[in-house]
Amino acid sequence: MIASTEVLVGSPTPDRKALEVTWLQRLKDAKLRLDFARNYLKDVVQDFPMKEISNSDGHFAYQQAIRAENLALQDYNRVRRIYGGLTMNGIVPDEFVYLKARAANAGGAEGESE
Repeated sequence: MIASTEVLVGSPTPDRKALEVTWLQRLKDAKLRLDFARNYLKDVVQDFPMKEISNSDGHFAYQQAIRAENLALQDYNRVRRIYGGLTMNGIVPDEFVYLKARAANAGGAEGESE
């Protein structure tokens, strides 16, 4: 989500171009994580056919894979909105808000698997 502490930028500057490059890389990274999570889910479904997903190991693996995909999708959509806001509307995102959200997602994903 885009923070309320954003700044509107009137014209492209070297700093804005650097921000766009940074956020484009973050978008690519988020897409890569989403693709990885989706592939992992496919692998789990292949490893545990539907009749085996009902056992405890299969069910746990399936739930973890679904959770990982959902978190990756949330992160991708958030970064996509931020990048779109920056490139189309000139809204400079608050870096602190982005880092806080990334830490929350990382903490949630790690906390579930331990």
